[in-house]
Amino acid sequence: MRWFIRVLACSVACVASAAQAEDSNADRLCSERPGLTTTACITAAGRLQTETGLASWTLEQDDGKRTDTFLIGDTLVRYGVGGKTELRLGWTPYGFARDRDADGSVKRNSRVGDATVGVKTSVVERKGDTGLAMSMLVDAVLPIGRRPIGAGDWGVTFQLPVTYRTSDKISLQATPIVAAAVNDDGRGRHSLYGSAVEIEYSLSDAVKADLSAQVTRDDDPDPQVRGTPALGSIALSWQPSSNMQLDLGTNVGLNRAAPDVAVYAGVSHRF
Repeated sequence: MRWFIRVLACSVACVASAAQAEDSNADRLCSERPGLTTTACITAAGRLQTETGLASWTLEQDDGKRTDTFLIGDTLVRYGVGGKTELRLGWTPYGFARDRDADGSVKRNSRVGDATVGVKTSVVERKGDTGLAMSMLVDAVLPIGRRPIGAGDWGVTFQLPVTYRTSDKISLQATPIVAAAVNDDGRGRHSLYGSAVEIEYSLSDAVKADLSAQVTRDDDPDPQVRGTPALGSIALSWQPSSNMQLDLGTNVGLNRAAPDVAVYAGVSHRF
């Protein structure tokens, strides 16, 4: 009788432990920062999550002209609905652009940026710690900001985030994208399409490194803007707790069509 009680107690403990681990995995922090790709995971039902770019700087140089763009507080709010869908709202509260022409003249603009609204829903759910996950994401740009920080018109973006976790340390991601992007002059739209790929490696339970690349085709009507920019990126993220992540990264232009360099830092927090 004693051995039966011991076996029963052990079985109950094991089942409880497994259920707790499953709940922990299902409730894992799901941040889309940092990197060039978008993760396939969905914010847990009933949870609110903010992802904020504390500061970013982008440098573009071409034929003696230099443009420095600074964004402060660029924020995405995600709210999980029903376990397979999330609602999204984004806003860029402040941006500063400094343009220096080849003749040395300088123009400065401080502006409020645009807002975005979107929906992300799961298509393929990963059943465990490893395997495939896929989702669909649609975002629309609401042109409430002012150029050059704001786009100047509305636009729509469709993404198909795919994540394949090979182990507890390595995750592979791809994010095809198709968009009706706003023209560079702020009036009308054009097609933009391409994809980003990423490999994420867990240096520890709390620290991750991301290496990603992106190539897009931008069919802007302006021949000086139209092209195929290619970017490379390396980033680090640290989770001091289960509900918070800090990140730091840089993007580097791989051809003349892409911005030269960008540096950014951000924080994700789940409530």
